[in-house]
Amino acid sequence: MRALRQRIQERLTYPAGAVRRRLEGTVEVEVLVDVDGRPERARVVGGEGAPLLQEAALRAVRDATPLPFPAGVAPRRLRIRLPVVFALR
Repeated sequence: MRALRQRIQERLTYPAGAVRRRLEGTVEVEVLVDVDGRPERARVVGGEGAPLLQEAALRAVRDATPLPFPAGVAPRRLRIRLPVVFALR
């Protein structure tokens, strides 16, 4: 799961409006991944992120394609829940 979270965090673009408003938070995303690592469906399922952050989290999931499978998991259709963290530095 670490490689998957890292891939998504690397593709994450902090929305300019969220930076101006100093928005931070964690968005919980559920992703249905096909056998090739492509997200079939992604949706926000929790967290404290504002709508701007939620949209950016979903975009990062789409941009991280193909998603790496967790270590020890053979490629197959898979449902994964993971946090996407937004923190200003």
